[in-house]
Amino acid sequence: MMNWQSFKALYELYKTGKTRSRVSLVESKVFKYHAHQTKELLFARKEILVKNKASFDQTFNIHYLDKYNDCIDLLNTIGENTPQCKFEVVDILRLKEMKQQMDSGELDEIRKQIIESNETRRGVSLMFFKHEKHLDASEALERAVKKILDIEQFADSRDFQYLYVLHCNTPRAIVLCENLYFLKMPEKPRNNNIELWYAGGRNIEKLNYSDRRDLPIYYICDWDHDGLDIFKSVKTIIPEIVLLTPNGEPKDIIKTEHKSLWINSENPSLLSGLNRELFFPNQKLLIEQLIRNNAWIVEESNNLELLVN
Repeated sequence: MMNWQSFKALYELYKTGKTRSRVSLVESKVFKYHAHQTKELLFARKEILVKNKASFDQTFNIHYLDKYNDCIDLLNTIGENTPQCKFEVVDILRLKEMKQQMDSGELDEIRKQIIESNETRRGVSLMFFKHEKHLDASEALERAVKKILDIEQFADSRDFQYLYVLHCNTPRAIVLCENLYFLKMPEKPRNNNIELWYAGGRNIEKLNYSDRRDLPIYYICDWDHDGLDIFKSVKTIIPEIVLLTPNGEPKDIIKTEHKSLWINSENPSLLSGLNRELFFPNQKLLIEQLIRNNAWIVEESNNLELLVN
């Protein structure tokens, strides 16, 4: 994890070979890695210096330059590239993705539902940042989200209680999504007669009031501890719901800086404390494999149409 201030310092090292030393940089995992592991940086008393210019330049070009350009482009576009900006880089890249989706029209229906349902800050936060309180801590980040969505204000006085639905003309199945991703691309699910629901992560109490119309209903999620734990809660409300086995590729939890960690990873057969009775045999084997490899499968990496078909 790295914020914009640190990223700018890393870029300054790339351009000039030095930057002013600050505690936040010396304690940064990224800077520590390039100082102690790759030996590309040197922590001096008042400055941080590039020790191996050729190696560091190559590293920056491969791993950071495109992200830096994406970040500065987005911040300049929305007027947030200020000396005070301390957004996390992952949040800036998320804002960049949101801006692209707004420009392409992918978020038109979601934006309309946000306005019509008078959605709260926490509800919007959960849609785009995985955590309902993410926007609470940053007025500037909330301001940026409002600019991109072209929404003047979010409500603050109620829980996230609306079920978001991507309708189709003749649905043959319902898929409840842990995340918002698939609802932002309506063409494929509609062409396959799949109705998508998004309740908002753990905010599933609203499902008690949902009308399934006797349609088969499935659940798709991140295959990590949190996503599968949410499925347990969903199953208590909708007993007939079926968990879809993912067809996406696993990703390393550490390399992707993912925050949902497996419990009791030294003993994969315990399924990280999850209820074994909720899963098919092949699903239990997959969970054990993910735990053993300290990996997870991102919901949006799946081919939804193939799963349902």
